[in-house]
Amino acid sequence: MNCHPTFDPGREALVKSFKEIREYSESICAPLAVDDFQIQSIVETSPPKWHLAHTTWFFETFVLPEFQPGYRPYREDFAYLFNSYYETVGSMHPRSKRGLLSRPTIDEVYAYRAAVDEQVLTVTEEVSDESWDELAFRLNLGLNHEQQHQELLFMDIKHNLSVNPLNPAYRDDLPFPEGEARPVGWVERPGGIREIGCGGEGFAFDNESPRHSVLIRDHRLADR
Repeated sequence: MNCHPTFDPGREALVKSFKEIREYSESICAPLAVDDFQIQSIVETSPPKWHLAHTTWFFETFVLPEFQPGYRPYREDFAYLFNSYYETVGSMHPRSKRGLLSRPTIDEVYAYRAAVDEQVLTVTEEVSDESWDELAFRLNLGLNHEQQHQELLFMDIKHNLSVNPLNPAYRDDLPFPEGEARPVGWVERPGGIREIGCGGEGFAFDNESPRHSVLIRDHRLADR
C-alpha cells in the first residue's frame, strides 16, 4: 500500500492534499464488494461505509457552515448517524449499532462525499485572504483526522473479513512471500530520561503536546 499523502499549509498545496487524501480513503475501499461496506464484526470496529461518511461529516460540520453563509446540510439526519463522540455538537447513533445502518446505501455515501468535497473546494477558491488561515487550520485538522480513519479502515476491514470462515482476502493480487523467517534477535537498550511529544512547528493534535520528559526503563526490542 502507498503511504499516506502529506500536505503543506500553502493554499495550492493544501487543496492538492485535500483531493489526494480524500481519494486515498476511497482507494482503500476499492477492493471491497458492496456487502463488505456494511459489516461491523465487533463493537471496536466500524463498517467501512461509516468511516467514509463520518470523515465527510467532519468537513461538513466544522468547515462549510463557517465559511459558506447560509449553508444547508446535505441531509439533516446525517448529523446524528455519523457523529462520533462529539457531544458538544449533538447526539449520535450508538457505536455498537453502526453495522445496522443498511441505509444510507454505499452509493448514497459516495454521493455525500462528492457533494461535500465540491463545496469545500469551492470555499477554498472563494475564501478571503483574511479568512484563509482559519480555513487552512480546519482543513489540516480534518485531513489529519481522515488519515487516522484510513488507518482504522485497514484495521477494521481486516477484522471484518477475518471472522468469515471462507477466509476472504482483502486483496488477492499481492505477491506471496517465500522462504522462512530467521530467528528473532533482541537489541538491548538502556533506560533514562527521554523527551516525547510535539515540540516543533507544524500540525499536532492537542494530546501530542507539550513536549515533556519521561523515564524509560532498560528494555530490549526485537530486531524483526
